[in-house]
Amino acid sequence: MTKPKEKIEEKKAELLKLTIEFSKQFLNEEYEGVIEKLINKMARKRDIPFLSGRIEIWAAAVIHALGTINFLFDKSSQPYVSATEIFEYFGTKQSTTSQKSKKIRDMFNMTYFDSNFSIESVVQGSPFNNLSIVNGLIVPQDILNDQQIEIEEWEIQAAQILGISGLERGNKYKASYMDKLLNVKETSLMSFYEYLLQHMIFPFTAIYEEEVGPLEIAEFEVSCIHLDQEMKVDENYGILVEGRLGRKKVILPLASIKLDEGHKNFKWIDLYQEWFWSYR
Repeated sequence: MTKPKEKIEEKKAELLKLTIEFSKQFLNEEYEGVIEKLINKMARKRDIPFLSGRIEIWAAAVIHALGTINFLFDKSSQPYVSATEIFEYFGTKQSTTSQKSKKIRDMFNMTYFDSNFSIESVVQGSPFNNLSIVNGLIVPQDILNDQQIEIEEWEIQAAQILGISGLERGNKYKASYMDKLLNVKETSLMSFYEYLLQHMIFPFTAIYEEEVGPLEIAEFEVSCIHLDQEMKVDENYGILVEGRLGRKKVILPLASIKLDEGHKNFKWIDLYQEWFWSYR
């Protein structure tokens, strides 16, 4: 009998083979990179989508999802492939493929000029490359790049956890430099995860905050058992923690956990949340 992990690897390999073959025939190396990245992220989801259903449908959906945000269906772009060609190549129906494609895009919040899944040529042509939003205002990036900021103690501590040295108290650094240095991404989340794994004490009771409506936050008391051992981190939600809400097992973002200042885990969670919400 095939073990779960073996089945995942087998299906992933099959999905990669189908999509990369399509890319080599119709697309380019830029697409091959984001195809592999997307499939690897799908394979790390708690509920892995491509374990059920025809693998050809998922292959078509992966190409369609990436093509949608990278203007693949625009005749003025290169490479250009029509959606119909994708359906015909994989032998799938338009409605089914489009539904799966939307599911994938929603799963990873994929949008035009996406920082994770846009091909390099699209990123370079983005009209937003030189713009940033500061306090709700659109500001040219070159203005921000010149802005000097004095870093705080927690930023130095976060940098040390991430394996970054050289930051000194009292010195000023360019905001753009600090954003790049302490940027929240999968690798930095994993570094913080490993650090917290060594320092936090479980189990403990905390308050979990969840947005249940416009400007409405609900609070729930949860028992936190340990940091999640399966998915561990999510690029959108950060480090994950396994807990109990009543008798129900739940996986929650550590960034939304509240503790009293006197709690033994407060300083670790507070430091993580400062970093996560400031540099995500």
